[in-house]
Amino acid sequence: MEFNKDICLLGIQWCGKGTQADLLLKKLTNHNYYEMWETLRAFHSNDNLIWNYIKGVMNSGGMIDNFITHCLIDAALGIVKQINKNILIDGFPRLEEQAEFFKNKMGQLNRDYIVIHYVLSKEKALERMLNRAKKEDRKDDTPEAMNERISIFQNETIPVLDNFKELWKLIEINADDTIENIFKETCEKLWI
Repeated sequence: MEFNKDICLLGIQWCGKGTQADLLLKKLTNHNYYEMWETLRAFHSNDNLIWNYIKGVMNSGGMIDNFITHCLIDAALGIVKQINKNILIDGFPRLEEQAEFFKNKMGQLNRDYIVIHYVLSKEKALERMLNRAKKEDRKDDTPEAMNERISIFQNETIPVLDNFKELWKLIEINADDTIENIFKETCEKLWI
């Protein structure tokens, strides 16, 4: 039986959301993938107003303004509605205003959803980030940007997750395990 809810993957940076999304998409054939940061990076194709603005925010570790993220999510949700598919969203909503926008939009579109929180300690996230920064030479994985992202997660995203928990829309998964065990737990909690 196909899982017919939209899914949002959230967690502290470097918790493995993208890896789990790749695995989930192999099982959830009716879901299309949407990852906010990759969409924002796509503006990088040339020197332009939007990319120059986004690049500065990303390199500082800050959050992209809601007027940009809301437009992109609105477009993605409109597309999956048009093609009669579900969506797997990686990394949105992270802020309270984004969460309110998302919940309202899902209500308007009459779409059901679940939020998965991949739980990982700050220390483990920092360790993973340093390993990724060495391997990939990422310009936005500086210690300053990393600390800013973690601070935003702890101060802004945790309250969003708490709100989804109060609404019975949150599943929590231990992300400090092997990829296989994390995926197994995710599938068990989704009943897929």
